Amino acid sequence: MEKRRVTFKRDNGLPLSQKKDLDISSEVNRALFEAKVPHFVRIQGVTKNTRGCLSTITTPSATAEMLIRYREIVIKAARKVDAGIVDIETNELWERVKMHGVNFDRYLGKKTGGGLEKLRSELQAENEGVVLPLAISWIGGPKDVQKKKTEGKKASSVVFAVKGSKMAEKVLRGGLRAAGVKYDVERFMTAGPDSFCGVCSRWGHVEAKCGSLKMPACMLCAGRHLTKDHKCNMVGCKANAGQNCTHNVDKCVNCKGNHITKANVCVKKQEAIKIAREERRTWKEREGERRNVTTDQQKKLDQVEDGGPSTAEAEKKAPSDEQQGKEPEVQVVSTQATSEPSSSTGIPETPMTQW
Repeated sequence: MEKRRVTFKRDNGLPLSQKKDLDISSEVNRALFEAKVPHFVRIQGVTKNTRGCLSTITTPSATAEMLIRYREIVIKAARKVDAGIVDIETNELWERVKMHGVNFDRYLGKKTGGGLEKLRSELQAENEGVVLPLAISWIGGPKDVQKKKTEGKKASSVVFAVKGSKMAEKVLRGGLRAAGVKYDVERFMTAGPDSFCGVCSRWGHVEAKCGSLKMPACMLCAGRHLTKDHKCNMVGCKANAGQNCTHNVDKCVNCKGNHITKANVCVKKQEAIKIAREERRTWKEREGERRNVTTDQQKKLDQVEDGGPSTAEAEKKAPSDEQQGKEPEVQVVSTQATSEPSSSTGIPETPMTQW
C-alpha cells in the first residue's frame, strides 16, 4: 500500500480549497485519460489529514513511481481544484531496525556528552547516505535500561528508523559504524506471533499491518465492527461502548468458541503464545552462543593488551594432556564465531521486550 501512496505538496501561503477531495481525483483521472496514459495508471480517491495534508493512492495495478512519470499532467489537473498544490512526491518509507551492543558509559544519559543523540549524529556522519529521521531509543525503555546498568551490565540494544527502504536493506546487510566501531543491525519487528490486532481481532500482527481494515471483527461478539464500537442492544443496559456485559453472547472470531477472543481457554490464543515462546527461546539460545564466542575473543584480546601471554605463548607454556598422562580431550568449536566483534562491548546484554 505504501508503494502506491503519493503526497500533494502545497504552498502554505494559500488557503486549502473548500471543494470536495473527490474533485481532485476526478480531474486527475480525466486528465490522465485524455493524455492517453495507460488505463491502469490512475488514482483512487484523495484523503486529507488533520493538518490539511493531501495524499492519494494509485489503483492496485500501479505504483507511485508510475504516476510520478506524469507529474505535470497530475499537478495541472489537481490545481484546477486546489490552486495551492505545487508538486507531488512519493511516500518515503522508513524502516525500523535495532542495533546491538550499545555501550552505557558512552551513550546513556546527558552526562555522556549527548547520549543517544550523539550516537545518532555519529551514525549519520560515518555511514554514507544514512539518514535517521527520528530519535534513537533504548529497547525496553529508560527504567529497564537503568535496571540493567544497576545489575552491572555494560550495554544494551537500541531501535531507530532508517530513511529509505533500499538504504535500510543495505544497513541490514553490512551493519553500521559509530566512533569507528562496527555494529550488527537487525530488522525490528513490532509484532510477534502473540501480538493481537485491535481491528480484526486476530493474532500475529498489529493494527498498522492489518489487511482487513474494511472488515473489522469485534473480540467480544465477533460482529462486523470494531471492539470499541460494541454496544449492548438491551434496553436499560448501563454498559458503555466497547464493554462486555451479561447480555452479550460471547463468540470468538478465531476458533468460533463461546468465549471472547482473548479468553485464556481459546486454543488459537494458546497456539500463538506457544509459538512466541518457542521463537523467544530460540533467539535467546542464538544470542547466548554469540555472547560466549565474543566473550572468549575479548578475553584473548584483553590478555594481549595487558601484556600477558598471547594464545600461542600460552599453548607453549601449558603442559599437554599427554605430558600430564591424561587422555586428550576433544574440543568442540562453535560454528557461530565471527571474525569481528559486533561492537566494543560485543553482544546485547538482555533479551528484548520486542524482537
